[in-house]
Amino acid sequence: MLHISVVLGSASAILAWREGQSPGARPLVLLLAGQVFWSLMLIFRLRAPAVEAKLFWMYMMWIGVVAIPLGWMLFALSYTGHDRFLKWRYVSALAVVPVVTVILSILGPAQELLQISIAQAPDLSVAQNDSGGIWYWIAAGYTYLLGAAGSALLVRLALSQMAAFRKQAYTLIGALIIPWGINLCYLINVLRTPIDPTPVAFSVSGVIYLTAIRRYSLLRTNPAPNTTAQRLVFDSTQEGILVLDLNDNVINVNSPALEMLNVRRDELLGSSAPETIPKYEAFPDSGVFEDFLTIQTHSGKRDFKIKTVEITTQRGQVIGSMVTLQDVTEFLRQEQRLQVLNRVLRHNIKTETNLILGYSEDLPTEAAERVKQSALQIDELGQKGREAIRLFSRAREESDVRSIEMILEEQQREVRSRFPDVTFELQCPDQNVAVDVLVSPVLSNAIENAAEHNDSDSPHVEIVASVDEQIQIEIRDNGPGIPEHELSVLSEGTESVLHHGSGLGLWIIKWGTNLLGGRVQFGENEVTGTVVSISLPRKEPSAN
Repeated sequence: MLHISVVLGSASAILAWREGQSPGARPLVLLLAGQVFWSLMLIFRLRAPAVEAKLFWMYMMWIGVVAIPLGWMLFALSYTGHDRFLKWRYVSALAVVPVVTVILSILGPAQELLQISIAQAPDLSVAQNDSGGIWYWIAAGYTYLLGAAGSALLVRLALSQMAAFRKQAYTLIGALIIPWGINLCYLINVLRTPIDPTPVAFSVSGVIYLTAIRRYSLLRTNPAPNTTAQRLVFDSTQEGILVLDLNDNVINVNSPALEMLNVRRDELLGSSAPETIPKYEAFPDSGVFEDFLTIQTHSGKRDFKIKTVEITTQRGQVIGSMVTLQDVTEFLRQEQRLQVLNRVLRHNIKTETNLILGYSEDLPTEAAERVKQSALQIDELGQKGREAIRLFSRAREESDVRSIEMILEEQQREVRSRFPDVTFELQCPDQNVAVDVLVSPVLSNAIENAAEHNDSDSPHVEIVASVDEQIQIEIRDNGPGIPEHELSVLSEGTESVLHHGSGLGLWIIKWGTNLLGGRVQFGENEVTGTVVSISLPRKEPSAN
């Protein structure tokens, strides 16, 4: 059986070594090498002809004994994604007991800390371990402590929702429990054998390790990236996150929250949330805080949106809460800018346009007409600007839904009243489907653009709507088409001093469609003119 343990352990170690830098591969090699070394030393001990030789191999055996728990702990940390504990200072601390044990084993009988004594059997075939020194029990305690700690990590993995790795975890725990259970029975004299039978049990654990590596893809698929990814998401998200226990004590915090609250980690961890977080008493147990939290940070006053989420067990028992802080300072400033811009476009431009129209009455007829046309264009631009502002404002609110047929008829009727010389044709889908009402300014501008810039002898606009997985709307005209430079500006998504469009209508079509989660394409008609193709997601009809 000892030879089988050596063969199986060596095969498993070779397979683990071939996995290279996979999480847990190198520590598993150390563990398996320790098992193989322990088994070999026992073989040499049993075959040694003299008592002194048997005693030598018994001391050497300790090198393999202490390599196993160290390899197991390092493997469990790496395999479960707790690689932050694999830094040199932690590994060095874990390696103190093995290093001292190796030194004592090399010194052999010259020291008494291990204090291995033997009783010679009549046939000189075995050497009995009668007693142990203080380091013997320190090494034994170290072995079982690291074994329990590594097993706890794997048990936690097995009980988690990561079912894909559950079989791996159970298999690894079984590979550990069998030999260590036999070793414990030997230490407490349940097994009264002349030698420690633990290496014999390594043949069983060797089979289990081979099964885990070959059948369950141990090392090739493991949960280490998932654990690390969760930690990276927690630390790298732009939102501040604080984790609280049931007594409102801060038990975890990410870096953005520390920066937002302008505190140090050691000051915040373990502190009481009501004493650390402003207005905490007003936060809801679950949900969004109705007000904004204003905090003085190193970059000035910042406003934060607060949301509280209860942390519950699988049985629904509340065990804590998570508070998120979202910096909305720039959002609120943008809201303020939009309000000012809306006022300017609504009031100031309208007032100045009316003054220009009034003064134009005193100009010669031809000049007056040009001034009036320019003033009306400015007024129309102001209206489009206000329309764009309303579009973005409504997009941040909870929108309503309406029948696509009703919206199309309404927008066509409104545009037709302003362009009586244009003929319109509307084809609605057979089935009545709902769409977000935010599409109204999109369709209005698309239909208006097709009618207003159509200078053909018989201007015509055709609106065709159909439904499949999405709502498809095509607005076709027989006009001159949209200038190429206008379309290139839209495709680039930005404007410059030298490269810009002539208005806001096409931008409203593009922005509105994007806000609705749809897409828009501008193309040429089969003969002449333009085709605006709009694809929109369907919405569930309103309960009202």
